[in-house]
Amino acid sequence: MNMERWIIYGVLSLILVVAAFTMISALRMLILEKEKDINVLYALGGNKAFIQKIFLSEGLLLAIIGGAVGMLLALIIAILQIKYHLIPLQGGSFLIDYFPVKLQPGNFLLVGATVFVIALIASWLPSRRVLNQEFSLRSE
Repeated sequence: MNMERWIIYGVLSLILVVAAFTMISALRMLILEKEKDINVLYALGGNKAFIQKIFLSEGLLLAIIGGAVGMLLALIIAILQIKYHLIPLQGGSFLIDYFPVKLQPGNFLLVGATVFVIALIASWLPSRRVLNQEFSLRSE
């Protein structure tokens, strides 16, 4: 059972990594669309690190909200399974008739930390592009 839990965690982490590619491309497109706004911020005195933090914060905010909503839904479904036994076990040869669920705070912390780390990497990669960008208010 413990090995099964780690394998499921690994598979779901891979799904998060695939979803992170969507976030990377969305942030990269946002940086390209907001190039003039970035130039204005730079002209107003914002340095490259400040502008990078804006995009890094946006990516982290997006992932944290998504992770929190996902964990809240998981908590609600788990509580409903514990209370109302929504998912039955087929076969009739088991001691219990429903799929057992046990809530462990450590699992929620592990998932939250995984979402945060993947989101940090996925936000940092496109926001790094701002550091290499040349700023100019002239349109060429």
